[in-house]
Parts: sequence; structure tokens; C-alpha cells
Amino acid sequence: MDENVLFNPGDAISESHDYNEALRSADIYNAQQGRKRGLLIAKPLEDDHGFSVFYADDLISADGPKPDARKYHVEKRL
Repeated sequence: MDENVLFNPGDAISESHDYNEALRSADIYNAQQGRKRGLLIAKPLEDDHGFSVFYADDLISADGPKPDARKYHVEKRL
């Protein structure tokens, strides 16, 4: 999957420098909250600050206003 998206970094559920740790955090979050909303793991394009876990429906539309949006590369959808 080669997909770049926009997110507000403040909307991240979890952040980690290690991909496996980010995946584990997402799995734990899903186990506690139930799979009510899809999650995805993304890596920022501009910086090398590791990986962030976001709700998939928190994507910022490319057509709308983007005050705090940053570009991320989607690593995995859960």
C-alpha cells in the first residue's frame, strides 16, 4: 500500500519510535475500546519521529482547510 494522507498530529491516539510498539498500542486500544472505528498506523513524511496511531476517519480532506495538517504515509490499516 502506498498512500499518503493528512492528519492533525494532535489527533494521534498513540506515538512510538518503533513500528511494532505502535502496532501493539493499536491492538491494545482496540481490545479495550472494541473495534468501533478503524485505526491506522502512519509515519510522518517530513520528520523521522516514528509512528503514530490515528482513527482512520480523522483524515483531513485535501479539499478543505488544513490549519495544522501534516503529511503522513500509511503503514497499516487495522
